[in-house]
Amino acid sequence: MTDYTLHGNCEPCPACELRREAVDTAAIFRPEIQCQVCNGTGLLPLSDAEIVRRTCEEARRIYWPQFEARIAAQIGERG
Repeated sequence: MTDYTLHGNCEPCPACELRREAVDTAAIFRPEIQCQVCNGTGLLPLSDAEIVRRTCEEARRIYWPQFEARIAAQIGERG
């Protein structure tokens, strides 16, 4: 389920980024930006299908090579 508070479920709003470049001149205090695209959150939620696709891609990239290396090491210990 799409939730903007969870890491990886949203992308930055490009409209807010453009507005922030023009308005944001302070390092700490940032003025609130009114945005019609994201309703001021600064994030655009991803679809459920896109979240699943990205999660699977991340698992293929990180988890499976480590899993296969662990299995190969276990087979090597037995052999």
